Amino acid sequence: MSKETTILAVGAHPDDIEFGCGAILLKEAEAGSRIHFLVCSKGESGSNGTPEERVAESEAAAARCGASLSFLDCGGDGRIVASPRNAMEVARVIRATGASVLLAPSRVENQHPDHVAIGKVAMDAARLARYAGVSDLAELKPHAIESLYFYAITPGAEPAAQLPFVFDVSLQIEAWRELMSCHQSQMKTRRYLDLQVSRARTLGLQAGCEYAQALWPNDPVLVNGLNSAPRGIRLF
Repeated sequence: MSKETTILAVGAHPDDIEFGCGAILLKEAEAGSRIHFLVCSKGESGSNGTPEERVAESEAAAARCGASLSFLDCGGDGRIVASPRNAMEVARVIRATGASVLLAPSRVENQHPDHVAIGKVAMDAARLARYAGVSDLAELKPHAIESLYFYAITPGAEPAAQLPFVFDVSLQIEAWRELMSCHQSQMKTRRYLDLQVSRARTLGLQAGCEYAQALWPNDPVLVNGLNSAPRGIRLF
């Protein structure tokens, strides 16, 4: 991704973005990318943390990443569906931010249903954002993103049949810990931070670095030739 990249990261709940792709976003922020967090609920149905606490935690995390932040009402935590209305609202944010890269939760079924719904919503929104004749979005100029990538919030959400892009985030690991630690309300019953860091450590060892995080592309990736293509992570 280039220094001029604008990244729109969409999550169903506060903390989804930080846990699922936070280290990558920190790396991109260091490279000069503009980043916007779009959170589609306030964690109203969660076991820990009030909506007010969850919003404050998201604000602290966005600030730590150097990102702007907005919330979108997509029906409430536990009630999010992949509806035309929700896709239209996310498309509006795509147009408003002029994002070139869109990140969203994977659509693997065996995870929180809100994650799956927002993954589908983001995919639909990317199409709606570029259609000039969509009357609901007439106040904003049509905009086409360049790439849509999915992140996996939990190990079970990793798309098994797809090959990911793997990012070396070894230099961002401590900042990523700080980023995830902004969501203290979620650390009360589960060791989420340890889970995410251990996943990154395992993937990093496979890739020949200390820590790594993955994104799964929605579409085939265009390269100019084999010399410009990234290397595989398998250490033959």
